[in-house]
Amino acid sequence: MNGKKLLYLLLAVVMLVSLAACTGSKPADTTVSNPPASGNEGDSQGSGEEQPPEEPRDTMVYATATFGQKFSPFFATTAYDMDLVNLVCVALLPYDRGGAMILDGMNGTTRRYNGTDYPYSGIANCEIVQNDDGTVDYNLTMRDDIVFSDGKPADIDDVIFGIYVRMDPTYDGSSTLYALPITGVTEYRSGMDSRGNAIFADGENGYTENDKYTEDQYNAFWEYYNDQAGADFAQEIVDYCISHGYNSADDSVAACAATWGCELPDDATAKDFWDTIVAAYDTTEEAEEVESAGSTRLQLTIANLGADYQTGVETGESAPNISGIIRTGDYSMTIHMDSYDATAIYEMAFGVDPLHYYGDEALYDYANNSFGFKKGDLSGVKAKTTAPLGAGPYTFESYANGVVTLKANPNYFEGKPVIEYLQMKEAVDSDYVPGTVTGTFDFSVPSINDATLKAIKDANSNDELVGDVLTTYLIDYRGYGYLGINADLVNVNGEPSSDASKALRKGFMTLFAVYRDTVINSYYGDRASVIQYPISNTSWAAPQPADEGYRQAYSLDVDGNQIYDPSMSAEQRYAAAREAAIGYFKAAGFTYDEETGKFTDVTDTYEIMIPGSGEQDHPAYGVAIAASEVLDELGIKLQVNDVVTSTWNNALEGNTAMMWAAAWQASLDPDMTQVYRSNNAHGNGTNSNHYSVDDADLDALIDAGRASADTEERKSIYRDAMDIIMDWGCELPLYQRKDCYVASSIRVDNDTMPKDLTPFHNWYSEIQTLAVK
Repeated sequence: MNGKKLLYLLLAVVMLVSLAACTGSKPADTTVSNPPASGNEGDSQGSGEEQPPEEPRDTMVYATATFGQKFSPFFATTAYDMDLVNLVCVALLPYDRGGAMILDGMNGTTRRYNGTDYPYSGIANCEIVQNDDGTVDYNLTMRDDIVFSDGKPADIDDVIFGIYVRMDPTYDGSSTLYALPITGVTEYRSGMDSRGNAIFADGENGYTENDKYTEDQYNAFWEYYNDQAGADFAQEIVDYCISHGYNSADDSVAACAATWGCELPDDATAKDFWDTIVAAYDTTEEAEEVESAGSTRLQLTIANLGADYQTGVETGESAPNISGIIRTGDYSMTIHMDSYDATAIYEMAFGVDPLHYYGDEALYDYANNSFGFKKGDLSGVKAKTTAPLGAGPYTFESYANGVVTLKANPNYFEGKPVIEYLQMKEAVDSDYVPGTVTGTFDFSVPSINDATLKAIKDANSNDELVGDVLTTYLIDYRGYGYLGINADLVNVNGEPSSDASKALRKGFMTLFAVYRDTVINSYYGDRASVIQYPISNTSWAAPQPADEGYRQAYSLDVDGNQIYDPSMSAEQRYAAAREAAIGYFKAAGFTYDEETGKFTDVTDTYEIMIPGSGEQDHPAYGVAIAASEVLDELGIKLQVNDVVTSTWNNALEGNTAMMWAAAWQASLDPDMTQVYRSNNAHGNGTNSNHYSVDDADLDALIDAGRASADTEERKSIYRDAMDIIMDWGCELPLYQRKDCYVASSIRVDNDTMPKDLTPFHNWYSEIQTLAVK
């Protein structure tokens, strides 16, 4: 049993690939899984004992998966908890539809997307100043009229308080703000750790008297870690499978383990599941790293042992503050960094967190290094985990019987939402569409598959995705599928960067590219679309069809002429691609016999690996087969190997895969360092440049893009970089899958839904104007 997961980075992003046996990822795809979260007890603003109010007429009901019940801007981890937090809280800086930050939200700004100019506003401005000494300042100014939903005013001290919570040495939430090169952050976080981490760091070598923990605490920690944490680890996987709809709530451990990729007896326990996971790996540490559904055994031990083990203990000297967090006024501050980091701006979207609610105002004294709580003790913040408060469009009312009830916030800076009540009702994915049809839900975000789309069409009298009962919104998924070629393995005379080698690879890519439309449409239908550039269509840096020079991937022949014209039929396009490929192979140095129509001197057999598990069930399989048949006619052998994922993974990691199919999931920033920079090729660095692209001009562009704080400049840089990548003939963008929203055509006023929805501008991005009928 080999349950490894492969971590790839594209554009500073993560793609998790599920492999054989015990693989901790979504069972239906080879791209990505999101970490789960366990619940937390809390009190204050809302009560878990309350019953949801009877549904008023001005209520919209949204179907959601099971909450993790970490309804906190500091500690929410599941996407469902984050949806709730986003509706209750407000961020300093919003995103536009392409995922770029709005830096002048106070004044309002306009950004163009998909041919339309859209207005954006926010509660803050951010000025980025790159200093001559290499340091950088983020000068943040917020509006002076922002009010929390409880009527109390917000100011910069609320922001600073929230920053210090996320910077605390004992902070164990999902924010990685502390990883940025903020001046003084290392000095502030050093010299203190949680008691649980301190015990773990000292090791299981027998108790030695110290002032960090007692012998009883030491023994209790290791007893739990050794005897119970493994079962907790496995139980978290079970909970993940259930909460994400892959299993039902009454499924056994064995059933959930099967979803994860492990075969267990029907009566297996969580401990049995853990033992099976460990047995599949050389070390327990490797099993834990690969199979985690979100937490480590250490994290689970500390969480379950409680506040006593989460509290900070001194381990050395520590600075009293973070020198790079500088208060400059009641509504302004500067974040000073030792160096520029292109991704840092996305961290500036942190929320305005009410000090008076989550912290202790008596403990806030910026001038005297006190920031609303005792350093190393976040118990007060965690006590509010189940009852959020903020300055967002809605106010948290209650969570009861699987239903969160939110009420419109009259103090919201963009105006009180039109819909008075929003209920977020827990359900399983398979019930989303039927429930929206029957009126149980007004709005849902189901997993998109053929069955889902058929159910939507069947519900509408016109048999379409938009009709009299349901209205469907298709949104590009944050990632894309592609075909790759390793330049070190597919070249002419061992010279990967030569013009002949590039021509060879572009010959293959030209044939692959022409079959994309037919095959992808057949495989996915409405669930995906063909893309043309090696970047997610959702990114702000992605070329748009209206851009000058925009063209289809591999649509030029060896002389730079267009291969296709709009009037061509599919068969004519196939023939044109064949002729263009012949031109490229000739440029690669192959000898072409005009009489036989074959190349006579190609002795190598090329191979492409498709991770279809031997069942030909992969969108790239049909593309590869169609191209291989044409290549065979031309005297060039392309072997299409449909392999299990572990074989594919081992070849990719070992840089022995000539050609392959895979998929990325993109994050906000389009930095290309991990995937295309030469220092990560040929097994070096992170070994994540599997294309073996080694190009000094490309490296220079990647470095320039990473160093610039100007979005428009970076967009131009990345466009040039993508042209170089395509010229190497090492990547063919295949498809971008779709997510979908489903709204009731009867209950929801779909004319008020935001236009041009994206992963960064979703259904509640303009919630204040969304209406029900």
